[in-house]
Amino acid sequence: MQRIVPAILTQDSEELRKTLTLLKDHTKWVHIDVADGKFVQNTTVSLHELGEAYQFFNLEIHLMVQDPSKYFSDCEGIGAKRVIFHYEATGSMDDTFKMSEKHEFQKGLAVNPETQLEAVQPYFEKVDSLLLMSIHPGFQGQEFILDSLEKIRVFKSAPNCPLLGVDGGVNKE
Repeated sequence: MQRIVPAILTQDSEELRKTLTLLKDHTKWVHIDVADGKFVQNTTVSLHELGEAYQFFNLEIHLMVQDPSKYFSDCEGIGAKRVIFHYEATGSMDDTFKMSEKHEFQKGLAVNPETQLEAVQPYFEKVDSLLLMSIHPGFQGQEFILDSLEKIRVFKSAPNCPLLGVDGGVNKE
């Protein structure tokens, strides 16, 4: 299992292509951030700009969007292996999960720094992975929120916790 998945957050389709080309022979999985300017303030490239990337990578799509279920068909259409959506971005978790069941990709749930275990634990059995945000989503270059270390410990020790990932501010320092 790949333990570190490179993430790409960009508005520039040329930068996206260059980064994918650079990663092509170095990783099997790539994490693509998709932002709509509603759930988070910025926007990114569209899913369709990924083109044939699924031929070279297992695509993990991180939907930082309002009403993520509107994107599920496009995610499947580009060959996404895993689609991660935010707990905080859904009008109804039950409706979002019902829509996700129509698709073959793995389901992941992202959790913002303020969201507590008790809010999302009931959904553990419905997801393949859980992504803990260690920054406020939407912008690169933010500093890792130190309280995330305790949150990681709490989530990791919870019964039936799915595959756990951490996103934001993770670097060599």
